[in-house]
Amino acid sequence: MDKLGDFISRQKWLGPVESALGAVADTLFLKDIPFGEKVRNFFHGTWFGHPLHPVITDVPLGAWTAATALDVYELATGDDRLARGSDAAVGIGLIGAAGAALTGLNDWNYTYEKPRRVGAMHAVTNIAATACYLGSWWQRKYGCRRAGVTTGFAGFALSMVGAYLGGHLVYNERIGVNHAPEELPEKYVPLMKESELTENRMHKAEADGIPVLVVKRGGRIFVMAEKCSHLGGPLAEGKFDGETVTCPWHGSQFAIADGRILVGPATYAQPCFEVRVRDGQVEVRAPRGMVANPY
Repeated sequence: MDKLGDFISRQKWLGPVESALGAVADTLFLKDIPFGEKVRNFFHGTWFGHPLHPVITDVPLGAWTAATALDVYELATGDDRLARGSDAAVGIGLIGAAGAALTGLNDWNYTYEKPRRVGAMHAVTNIAATACYLGSWWQRKYGCRRAGVTTGFAGFALSMVGAYLGGHLVYNERIGVNHAPEELPEKYVPLMKESELTENRMHKAEADGIPVLVVKRGGRIFVMAEKCSHLGGPLAEGKFDGETVTCPWHGSQFAIADGRILVGPATYAQPCFEVRVRDGQVEVRAPRGMVANPY
């Protein structure tokens, strides 16, 4: 039972926070401008094949952990020879926090319901942590070192809470993970009769219990996993233009021929199947590269 997520989802005061964050995200990432799509894809990590946000978060968390360790050493020993290193780490963390905020806000804008509410709490906590470190940097720079160290400790505590909430979003709410099936049938399994397929029209079927999307185009048959890799949206209910399929939930777009991502927020390609027709029966299996022993 997700007690933490349920508790946060009941916090009505986060509603206005969500609205404000959404408005900022739409403005920053140019939601209504064609060029904005490329901006959003960059910050999602579509080009990277992996969400960009968790990669960037290592920078502020690592830098602020180093700063905290050096500050603890200074307070415990009275040796301030490492003070400049601590101060530099605080500054590096602030730069990294800006990148983490941009990538996280972009990803968050494509969540919903409870994950969206938990994500808003995650954002509030991290904003507070960054504010503390900004204050700490200022205090250190202008001679209030002891106060700066104390403010930094507060920022570190808040950043750990934010990191915990980030982990909750990944492991409990499954945000940023691949929602498409990863275990595909190794041997050919029956799918449907070829005569049931209509040219240039999406069909939903099951391959060994896995929902799949089937398209016949130009005499060729293409089959991909029907569950969107982003958040599990039903691709069969999306839009098909002959070349691509667009998820109805958040607009991720995949090439029907090979499952590659054309438009985010998805960062994982859509699994496709190897197809053959025998005696009028369409059969599919995982591509050879995914099968240890295909025979």
